[in-house]
Amino acid sequence: MKKGAENEEISIDFETGDEIELETEEVTNAALKDKLKALRAELREAQHERDENLAGWQRSKADLVNFRKTVAEDRERNESRIKGSIIEKLLPALDTFEAAMQEKSWHDVDENWRQGVERIASQFHQALKSEGLERFGAPGEAFDPNVHECMSIVPTEKKKEDHTVAQVFQQGYTINGELVRPAKVVVAQLQDKT
Repeated sequence: MKKGAENEEISIDFETGDEIELETEEVTNAALKDKLKALRAELREAQHERDENLAGWQRSKADLVNFRKTVAEDRERNESRIKGSIIEKLLPALDTFEAAMQEKSWHDVDENWRQGVERIASQFHQALKSEGLERFGAPGEAFDPNVHECMSIVPTEKKKEDHTVAQVFQQGYTINGELVRPAKVVVAQLQDKT
């Protein structure tokens, strides 16, 4: 603070650096301390409000990131289900190709025709595989009730064949790790020798 020519007190605004005239003629140290105390309280309140706003913004940002992640996961899961549903409808045609090619009379048909049908079946398999379709169910696999449907049980005397797939009636399929159709199998079971 400076004193002017006529004993007038002048104060300086610290934000702008401009001189401001005080309204009262007499300013005491106590009044300045009270004003400083009030300004500090106002500053603490503003900082507290800023911190609350920052924390709220950070929570909102995290919520948005989590929401986007959830939406992306849901979309991926739905796309996988839709693919699985469509592919499940195509599996009977695939089964028909396989059944036809395993018939004894398959080798009696014209070779050019047989090779053409085998190429079509191969292209069909490749198209479905490119969409994430994986085939499983082969003799010797360990029986897993989560992915195999046991149609019957056959006895075995070999311990290593116990609870394994002995025969496959129908292939099982997964798409991107999710079960589309369980394999229908015959399971070998160790006989009790009592």
